[in-house]
Amino acid sequence: MNYEFVYKEGFLIIKLSGTAGVNERLLVKQHLAPHLQRSHQKVIVDLEGLNEPGGVYIVGVLNTIRKEFQFLDGEVKLCSLNPGLYHYFKENRLDQIFDIGQSVEQIKPSFKETTDDG
Repeated sequence: MNYEFVYKEGFLIIKLSGTAGVNERLLVKQHLAPHLQRSHQKVIVDLEGLNEPGGVYIVGVLNTIRKEFQFLDGEVKLCSLNPGLYHYFKENRLDQIFDIGQSVEQIKPSFKETTDDG
């Protein structure tokens, strides 16, 4: 699986592509490590390039990403799920754990406003 990290307009956008392997949830921390040093409150995981038919392995990856950024008081949302993956999330009630949007631009306004009060 491939990871691309883009910083844009106060958001960290993580673009995932390819297919998640069996041990991918263990490998994701290596990719996240350099990006956990910075303070990112708003993280969008863009799944447009993902070639994931089932969803079993990608859920572990997404849950790891969510937990790592939530630990730093960040907020993580998903977008651009293919129809099969979206159905898998709905069927397994994962849409109650993850906020899901249609696109990066569509999900941006749903983030909480952050203040610099400390």
